[in-house]
Amino acid sequence: MAQDDAVTADRVFGLCERGRFEMAHSLVDDAFVARNGSFGYLVRARVFAYEQRADRAREAVDWALAHAEPGDPDPPLLAGLVLLMLGDAHAALGLGRRVAAADPREWRAQVLVADSCRMLSRRPEAVAAARRAVLIAPREAEAHVALARALDLSLRPAARAERRTVVARALELGASPGDVAGRRRWPRVVPALLVVVLVLFADPWVLAGGVAVLTALAGALWLLQARRSGSTGRGRLQTVRALARAELNGDPARARAAALTTGAWLPVLPFAATGLAAASAADGTPWPLPAVLGVAAAAVAVLLAAARAVRWWYGDAFLQRDFLPSRHAVLQLTAVAALVGTVVALYVAGAASTALWSAVTVAHVLWCVVGMLIPVLALNRARRAAG
Repeated sequence: MAQDDAVTADRVFGLCERGRFEMAHSLVDDAFVARNGSFGYLVRARVFAYEQRADRAREAVDWALAHAEPGDPDPPLLAGLVLLMLGDAHAALGLGRRVAAADPREWRAQVLVADSCRMLSRRPEAVAAARRAVLIAPREAEAHVALARALDLSLRPAARAERRTVVARALELGASPGDVAGRRRWPRVVPALLVVVLVLFADPWVLAGGVAVLTALAGALWLLQARRSGSTGRGRLQTVRALARAELNGDPARARAAALTTGAWLPVLPFAATGLAAASAADGTPWPLPAVLGVAAAAVAVLLAAARAVRWWYGDAFLQRDFLPSRHAVLQLTAVAALVGTVVALYVAGAASTALWSAVTVAHVLWCVVGMLIPVLALNRARRAAG
């Protein structure tokens, strides 16, 4: 790339920041793109991103990656920055990981990974990647800025103290104060308390309706964000799935974490199915046997559907090699079978002891709590061990 074209690119970005898009496009004409190849396409993509024309920006990014020289880290890294501007952190993370795998000493790739993980609220990974960037390039202000932003996601006093040190170092190296400005956030306990209040005091039908509305809103938001990034809902889902699969390849620790996360919901299944039937029998109003058999069959159907979903998301290799043989999955599935099977057997036998049914109900409740705590504690222990 010629020095004059580099100056032109800086001028173009300055024009975009002032909203003078017509003049910016006049400078990034076909001749500019033809001379600079991938870089030219990425300058054009960034102009479109500033202009919030996501479709055209993504098209230019695709052309830039198609014209990139093999092994050149600049096009995917610059493309990742444009994708972050478009709000597609998953696609940006994939590009950052690809460059980092090809060259572990490329600090800019670690910054892209850190910024992408930060946008995805994956704080431990964001901090780890930013620390690698600082270790590789201790005199680069951008690496320290990435670490300051990643640490800004944490509320722990130690992390806040570390962030102050990192911010001071970034400013010494020439970073702008606006680049390391902190953000004000609601404490995380607030939404947690709202959920607890709703579960404890809301009418079950109102709660179910609220969950349905929130699910619909989440789906609509997903589609809206995909459209704003120049993609589609299906395209974005495929991107996330491809990234999830790629992250598991050759990383046993991440595969174990995925196995723990995948089975974390299983304790809810017997509680929501046969746990209610046991509680009703403990109150002296047992369900009809066909209803109990129906919920047991529904639980089996949910398990099979979940297995198909896991296979579609992570692949058959993960399901057969990493999840099903794991101790966590064996424990969770054994507990589900034992609780559901016990209730069905007691109903078939016509058990009438309210004390027995109370014990079975308590077993469902205890396992719902303990079974969901096990993966949480295991994941926290793994994160501490990883540093």
